[in-house]
Amino acid sequence: MTGGRWGRYGFTPTAAPIGPGDACDLENPGSQLANLPGEFILDTQGHCLDSAGKWRIAQPDFEYFLSIWTTPAWGGPPGITDGKPHWMGGGEVDKMENLGRTMFFRESFLNSSADVVLLTALPNLPDDTNITPMKFATETRDMINGITHSERCFIHAFTQPNRGYMGEGVVPAHQAEDYEWMTKTNQSADVRGWKLYCGWGDPFPNINGWFFDDDLGMSVVNHIRKIAQMPGARPPVVCTHKGLAFNGTFDSAHFSPRDMGVIARQFPDITFYTYHSGYDGEYMKAYPGDDVANSSNRGVDAFIKSLRENAWDATRFVPPGLQHGNTVNMYAELGTTWWGNMGDANQATHLLGKLITYVGPRRIVLGTDCIWYGSPQPQFVMLRALQFSEEAKQFYNLPYGLEGDRWDPTKNAMSGASYPSTGHPNVPGWPRDGRAHPERTIRNGIFGRNAAEAYGIDPDATRGAISCDQVQKMRDAYLLNPMTPTESMPLRSNLIAGPRTRREFFNFVKTDYPW
Repeated sequence: MTGGRWGRYGFTPTAAPIGPGDACDLENPGSQLANLPGEFILDTQGHCLDSAGKWRIAQPDFEYFLSIWTTPAWGGPPGITDGKPHWMGGGEVDKMENLGRTMFFRESFLNSSADVVLLTALPNLPDDTNITPMKFATETRDMINGITHSERCFIHAFTQPNRGYMGEGVVPAHQAEDYEWMTKTNQSADVRGWKLYCGWGDPFPNINGWFFDDDLGMSVVNHIRKIAQMPGARPPVVCTHKGLAFNGTFDSAHFSPRDMGVIARQFPDITFYTYHSGYDGEYMKAYPGDDVANSSNRGVDAFIKSLRENAWDATRFVPPGLQHGNTVNMYAELGTTWWGNMGDANQATHLLGKLITYVGPRRIVLGTDCIWYGSPQPQFVMLRALQFSEEAKQFYNLPYGLEGDRWDPTKNAMSGASYPSTGHPNVPGWPRDGRAHPERTIRNGIFGRNAAEAYGIDPDATRGAISCDQVQKMRDAYLLNPMTPTESMPLRSNLIAGPRTRREFFNFVKTDYPW
């Protein structure tokens, strides 16, 4: 195990550290592709792009941006090493193919433990200039679900209220057109939520962002609510990128999460996801307090402060007789945020500890932002392995760390003693069977059960449906056949990024940069 004052990594709380003379280096359960007990992994932030799309002409700067941002997915330049040929990523002539739907399917489903992946949306309208246009997204979803004969993938759609911005107080030139497109798309594409980027706007003469509590933001939220009330429509879900400003690419000031507490409180009937939880690359520490945190900044603390200054954080919603609450309708998403902090157990502990405290143990969801980082498997391995120190457990009032029951974190979900025949006086539906309930842990909530609840997915029924589906059969065959370079084209050989044995795991967490 490894770590520091606040957290460490080990696959069980009492695991002995691996030693230099360890003769038994078997594959550890935390690195396996099969789900662990109670685990249901719903990756709420998957990405891929249409490598033949119009965006490569309409938005050429995006290709340069992606070539820098997504190097872990590419596998290095082509060449010959020790007489063996290797290719740039998957052997494609066009490197953007490494970010396409085939690689998305391979990395997310064959090279990882993910059960279900949400293919979320990227910015730009009109839709045919988007990096992941709706036709491409629906075809990708339908391809994956068609192969598997199960629902392994679902999708978001992108929208923006400010295309054709003409100044404050003036309705943007293309807003009516874009809202009409939203209505039609909502009816035809079975989108499960809307993805918005407040820092995105017309690239010329300059990008003009917006906030949810200004006229543009209120307009688009009201339209999402309106189309959700149409016959057969799904409940309204609004997902927005906050933090990760990418200065020069976006209107970075509008990626501040200061408006999230405002809009969530104003629309309690709409589910909001703050993607990245406001993270902007900061060093992760405990929440510094309301006197220090500033919601107008970017960062996880700014996101928390926005909820607190609007009286909408989890501490305002603690049920009688319990010690932890959950926000009514706000979820904290961890795409890139977990990836950026998982290499340091202290930072990872503070990240999850303060989100559990102020957003809630049932309101944190894991997204990986893959395929930008290649396979999401290393992120799953690290979340499986994180253990809070005794000091962190006391500091965050989480006596069992991530093994706590997410309805009452003061109870150990991994112990049958927590579920006596008398039940729980303050939690309806508390199990009474005297058995451990790993599916109720905070850890497994973050992995996917929290998001499943929000999206109306039954995780156990879904796991049953996919347990012997075609993805599982393909994964098994794929792992058993290492493939020659010729056989692996246009795919790379099936080397799974990240650790797969105890020794590999400890080497992995000792590196300064996990990729």
